[in-house]
Amino acid sequence: MSTNKELGELGDLDKAKYLAKKGEVQETVAKPNLGKPESSSHPKLEGKTEGQLGKTEGQAAKTEGQLGKTEGQLGKTEGQLGKTEGQLGKTEGQLGKTEGNANAGKTEGQLGKTEGQLGKTEGDLAKTK
Repeated sequence: MSTNKELGELGDLDKAKYLAKKGEVQETVAKPNLGKPESSSHPKLEGKTEGQLGKTEGQAAKTEGQLGKTEGQLGKTEGQLGKTEGQLGKTEGQLGKTEGNANAGKTEGQLGKTEGQLGKTEGDLAKTK
């Protein structure tokens, strides 16, 4: 089955040479049927995915911010409690100081001494009668 035609991968080479001399182009045997290129659909999908990730990260950061705010409020409350406890301790110290004041005991001692003098005077008066 030998023929004089030279057949190339895409068709008759003699015809292609003839058309090339005339400045024309030979149509290929089959035109490729191209679909949408992958790159045209992926950027939208990737952008949407990245947008969702960014939104999720933003929500996580907002949650962390709220937790930090709550912890700050708790710390402030603890500080107020510590301040109140300090005031109570100061008040108790003042009460202890007042109770421990020697003047109260000294006054009672003076009253006892005075009563003793009165008793002595009464005794002396009774003796004289």
